[in-house]
Amino acid sequence: MKLLHKILGIGTLGLVIALPLVAQTPVWAELTQPKAEQIIAQAAESAVQLNLAVAKQSIIATTEGEKIEWQSLDDGATVQPGDTLRYTVTGNNTGADSANDLTITQPIPERMVYKLETATSQNGATITYSTDNGETFVAQPTIEVVNEAGKTVEKPAPAEIYTHIRWQFPALAPAAAAMAMYDVEVQ
Repeated sequence: MKLLHKILGIGTLGLVIALPLVAQTPVWAELTQPKAEQIIAQAAESAVQLNLAVAKQSIIATTEGEKIEWQSLDDGATVQPGDTLRYTVTGNNTGADSANDLTITQPIPERMVYKLETATSQNGATITYSTDNGETFVAQPTIEVVNEAGKTVEKPAPAEIYTHIRWQFPALAPAAAAMAMYDVEVQ
């Protein structure tokens, strides 16, 4: 069967980027980033090779206003609460056949809050979110709240309760590239 139908839980497979706190204080965090770590998912003759990278947002003042730049972070980089980080998963189908039903699931790292509406992709991936540690995924998470009239109503889920993002790609042709990206704020 020439079908790649694997759910690549990057956190499950050891590519979660964690921000452990230094000296147990929430002021500074040390970034541990995979160097050349890659996942190779194979089924029949299809192989998708994935890489995870993280960059820190810098806002530069220019004569024309502010300019946003992204600086790649290395092992041991220091981040602070309020910093915005961009996680990018890139992949290439190195196999001879199309990789069908490719799914990438990325957990929101601890001490991070997803920045709403920043998840993007290439190749027309469907993006869904989980607020229950990856058990269920929906396009627009909601929560139930009791309004002033005492009625239970649904409203959009706050960013703080997002736990995972999932990208489902329809197919990835041989030699084609895929990209999934999202931003978080360090807490």
